[in-house]
Amino acid sequence: MRKRTIGALLMFSTTVFMGFYTYLLFFSNKHLQEVTLKITIYFLVFILAASLFLIGYGFFKTPAITPKEVKERIKSAKYGRMAMRSHGSPLFIPVS
Repeated sequence: MRKRTIGALLMFSTTVFMGFYTYLLFFSNKHLQEVTLKITIYFLVFILAASLFLIGYGFFKTPAITPKEVKERIKSAKYGRMAMRSHGSPLFIPVS
C-alpha cells in the first residue's frame, strides 16, 4: 500500500510541477520566461558537467592494471584461485 501511495504522490507532484513550469515558460511575462529558460539551461549544463566530473574522478581514483596483473588474473581464472593485486587487496575471479 505504501508503494502505491508514493507512486501516486510522485505522479501528482510531477503533474503539478509540469503545469507550473509550462505556465512559467509560455504564459508568464517575457522576463520570467527568460529567467526560467536560463535556470533550466544552467541546471542541465551543471548536471552534465557534474556527471563528466564524476566519470573523470572514477578514472583518476581507479588503479591501473599492469600487464603482470592481467597475466595473474588469466592464470588464476584457469585454476579457480583468488588473485592478489600488487597492492595486496584480493581480486576475486569467478570460475566458469
